[in-house]
Amino acid sequence: MNRICWNLKYHFSVVVVLFLILILSSPQIASAQSIEKSVKTKKEKTSKVVIPRSPQKAMLWAIIPGGGQIYNHKYWKVPIVYAGFAVIGYTAAFNTREYRTYRDAYNCAVLDTSACTNPIALKYPASSIKIVRDYYRRNMQLSYIVMGAWYLLQIIDANVDAQFTHWNVSDNLSMDVYPVLKTPVGHNRQAYNGIGLRFSF
Repeated sequence: MNRICWNLKYHFSVVVVLFLILILSSPQIASAQSIEKSVKTKKEKTSKVVIPRSPQKAMLWAIIPGGGQIYNHKYWKVPIVYAGFAVIGYTAAFNTREYRTYRDAYNCAVLDTSACTNPIALKYPASSIKIVRDYYRRNMQLSYIVMGAWYLLQIIDANVDAQFTHWNVSDNLSMDVYPVLKTPVGHNRQAYNGIGLRFSF
C-alpha cells in the first residue's frame, strides 16, 4: 500500500512539474523561436519582421493536442504536451485498473459471500477492501479531471502564444532602480530612506 501511495505521489509531482514548465514557457522566454523574416536592405542591414498569428486559428489547431503549438512554431512545446498526456494517461489507466480490481473483490465479498473465489476478497475483510476501492476511485476521477485540465491548458497556451505575436516591445523600454533619501522638511517631519523606480518608454 505504501509503495502504491508513493507511486501516485511521484506521478502527480511529475504532472505538476510538466504543468509549471508549460505555464512558465511564455513567449517572452522563448522569443528566440518567434516567426521572423529577415529583409536585407541596400546597406546590408537586417531588419526583422514578426508575422502575427491568429489566436482563433491557434485555438482551432489546438483541438488536436500540440496542434496550436505547431501553428505558433513553438515545436519544443509539443513533447511537453504529449509527455503530460502520457504521464496523466498512465496514471489514469493504473488507477482505473486497480479500482476495477478492488471493486470486483468488494462485490464478491459483499454480494456473493458463499461462492466467492476472488483472492483479495478471501484474504482481506470487506471494510478494508472498500477503503482501497474508494481510494482508487477518487484517484481515477482526479486523473481524468487533471487530463481535462491539461487539455484546456494546452489550448490556452496556444491562444496566449498567438496573442503575444501581436505584442511589440520597444528597445527603448527600460527601468531604473535608485535609492531615495529624504531629509526632514518642516517642524514635525521625519527623514526616511527608500527605493525609487523610474520607467522609460
